[in-house]
Amino acid sequence: MECRRKFDKILSEQTLKLELPVSFHKKVRQTLIDAMKKNGNIKERSIVLLKGDTIKFMHDQDIVEEFQQEANIFYLFGVREFDCHGVLELDTGKAFLFCRKIPDEWKIWITVKEPPFFKQQYQVDDAWFDTEMENYLKQKNPEEIHIYHGIDSDSGLSLPEPSFECLKNYTVVKDKLYDILNELRVIKHPEEIEQMKFVGRISSDAHLRVMNNIKAGMMEYQMEALYKFHVHELIGSKEKSYNCICASGDAPALLHYIDNEKQIPDNALILNDMGSKYNGYTSDITITFPSNGKFSQKQKEIYNAVYEAYTAVLSKVKAGVSWEEMHFLAERIILQHLIKLGLVVDTPIQELIEKRVSAMFFPHGLGHFMGLRVHDVGGYNPGHPPKLKDVAGLRSLRTRRVLQEGMCISVEPGCYFNKSLLHLAFNHPVVSKYLVKEKINEYLEVSGVRLEDNIVITKDGYINFTEVPRTIEEVERACAGLPWKD
Repeated sequence: MECRRKFDKILSEQTLKLELPVSFHKKVRQTLIDAMKKNGNIKERSIVLLKGDTIKFMHDQDIVEEFQQEANIFYLFGVREFDCHGVLELDTGKAFLFCRKIPDEWKIWITVKEPPFFKQQYQVDDAWFDTEMENYLKQKNPEEIHIYHGIDSDSGLSLPEPSFECLKNYTVVKDKLYDILNELRVIKHPEEIEQMKFVGRISSDAHLRVMNNIKAGMMEYQMEALYKFHVHELIGSKEKSYNCICASGDAPALLHYIDNEKQIPDNALILNDMGSKYNGYTSDITITFPSNGKFSQKQKEIYNAVYEAYTAVLSKVKAGVSWEEMHFLAERIILQHLIKLGLVVDTPIQELIEKRVSAMFFPHGLGHFMGLRVHDVGGYNPGHPPKLKDVAGLRSLRTRRVLQEGMCISVEPGCYFNKSLLHLAFNHPVVSKYLVKEKINEYLEVSGVRLEDNIVITKDGYINFTEVPRTIEEVERACAGLPWKD
């Protein structure tokens, strides 16, 4: 097969950049010191010790995987390089970086950065090779060394901890830093909000570019490729927010479909859930649109159910509102549409919610905190409502907190016709009596619809970082390459 083809000049000379100032990291270090002193009951001469991420080799090859910095050390120090440790003195406020000593022979292969670079670049009080950690600790003689130790409420995983042999000679405290630092990261500073606005707009444009260029008969991976190209070309970010979801045909019913390898069928829905990461901060946007540019009647009906849930939530969110109640609001509206369409037996909505019928169509949570991770920390911090581990649909609700100003969160209602889940529902002794199987089977072709925006909570509402077509009319205009905004 002839694989060569003529290439047009498609690279743009325009690039965009938004600096994250070093002053931001200095500010959050002081905020952490204040919070530790107020809430941590710490001894005076204590330090925080954070471990950055390391480079990882690909299997048994001398090729490294794409490096991505650990969020906490980036938050407090801004450091982007691998194999670093950060120390923050809670009594003096001084900050230090420790970097790996790279063998001289590596200098013919990679860029090697040494302590003077780290001290100047990140404006810390000093920087040393990590072989100096033992000497530093002997001189400081800290009463407590606080490390970040805990199990993430979403993944169930924990981070590697600092492993210096000399730590055995000191009191290492593992039960204070985790919750205090996580709580600080929940409320975003203005500098963080600006970063998320920036990456949100770039990501929105990338989604729109895909909509403008994709049609039935093309491949799902081409959507992923075009999205990534747009972002990388414009802002140069190689960081990954999460794996792209480019689902068509029956795949939108799978919540985290990442195969992205099928040919896009005609007259099918496409669900693209793709985000980016820039200066550490993430976006996470989902759009749903028809492969041939026009919604079928059934596709319209389910799309409008999700769209009405989406707009209802956005009309209510503000500081002081319960996120759990927003999830139930989305469930109620989707159920109302399913009853109207004849898929669910006409029953009081509250009964359907209590019996978790809604979870058969909307099996995930309404959204999640965002920031330095796409599923950011703090959803189930102490002092807030606990996770409902055994309740269908709600077990995947990533927080039940009351919203506060400065929280960044995704809003992502959905309605799906997942054959595996519906099979369980049709055979469930309680849920099955509320379902109209024959009618539901008529809608299997719709597969799934999800709409997802990224917002920051304000006193009276929210600011939306996402700007993509949402109404039926806007989506169809965008698919046709026409101006979609009113």
